[in-house]
Amino acid sequence: MSNDFPDDLVQLQRDLHAATASLKQFLDEHPHSPEPMDGWHRKPGEGYWTESRREPSPGWSDEEKQQETDLRARLLDLIGEVYAHPHWHTLSGPDLVKARMRLKHIDDPVEDD
Repeated sequence: MSNDFPDDLVQLQRDLHAATASLKQFLDEHPHSPEPMDGWHRKPGEGYWTESRREPSPGWSDEEKQQETDLRARLLDLIGEVYAHPHWHTLSGPDLVKARMRLKHIDDPVEDD
């Protein structure tokens, strides 16, 4: 894929992908609720159309809550930096949209035609 983006913008996008992956990994490794919560199991015919279930959550420690807050703050900062990068002022209309989408996939494997 052609890389006509400034190096710092490409690095910001890579950092954004990494931050997103870090937050996802953190959330996948922790109970669904940061606060202690009872689980439930609802069956069809008991006032519900479909079966659903949620395991109980013991909650998170204060350190884990802070870690999630920090991961989300980092993600939001990077989103803002990518979005507000001066490079985008050199483009407009469909070219801007196409370039933003290309940047999101800058490290995707190149497909052979």
